Amino acid sequence: MLNKKQARQNLKQTKLALAEQITALRRLHKITVSELATQTGVSSSYIEKLELGLAEINIGNLHQIARAFDMKVDISMEA
Repeated sequence: MLNKKQARQNLKQTKLALAEQITALRRLHKITVSELATQTGVSSSYIEKLELGLAEINIGNLHQIARAFDMKVDISMEA
């Protein structure tokens, strides 16, 4: 079982990995932060914070972003 420090570190790493994936997908699809925000119904500043790993993401917003890239969300929980 993870202690609190390990859990926080895992969460931080997961947020940064997700931030990198969102940024890479946006660049691959050659769309701006503003265009992604419009497609997902969230603000540009929120997308910017997500890409920097500074914002929390809820499952609904994650689905909206995935849909913008014609992708599905696949979540696994591992110990």
